[in-house]
Amino acid sequence: MKFINNQKSSFSIEITPLIDIVFLLVIFFVVTSKVGDSQFLSLDLPKTESFEYNIVESMYEISVIADGSVYINDVIYNINDVKEIEQAIFELNNSDNSIILSAEAASLHIWIVGIMDILNKNGFNEVQIRTIEK
Repeated sequence: MKFINNQKSSFSIEITPLIDIVFLLVIFFVVTSKVGDSQFLSLDLPKTESFEYNIVESMYEISVIADGSVYINDVIYNINDVKEIEQAIFELNNSDNSIILSAEAASLHIWIVGIMDILNKNGFNEVQIRTIEK
């Protein structure tokens, strides 16, 4: 014969092994996940026919060479001579507000941005940037 027990039985779960298993799973997923080039997507951008490519026709051209030489209408300057470059750009006639800025691929971006800033200060609104190929 079975007697009814009025005491509540205590129910408990041991959480220590559960924590161990969770940490092992976290370590497994961290070690096996790929971190690197797989995070980039290759996109095929759509082509449009409404885009008009306007070529700047200007008699002025500034060329920046990778060794730090700057040619302004076939006169050579050093990229570190900022005052001379500013003066040469200031003396250009900017009646059409357009100029061509050519640069070698190995030239530093800060040089190009600096020359673009000088051009903007002197009123050249249309600057076409070209690359010089060897």
